[in-house]
Amino acid sequence: MGRGTFFYALWCLAVIAGFLAAGIFGYSPFAEGGRAHGGARAGIYGPTHK
Repeated sequence: MGRGTFFYALWCLAVIAGFLAAGIFGYSPFAEGGRAHGGARAGIYGPTHK
């Protein structure tokens, strides 16, 4: 396995991990109403200003 293939596989794993983390923490960079409530970070909220 070449070095390029290894780094591509590592990048794919990082993308999958990012999607899983976003699903667990309820984060969406495109959400209009802010972050979803609940999950592992219940009680911690992001900025409330627009």
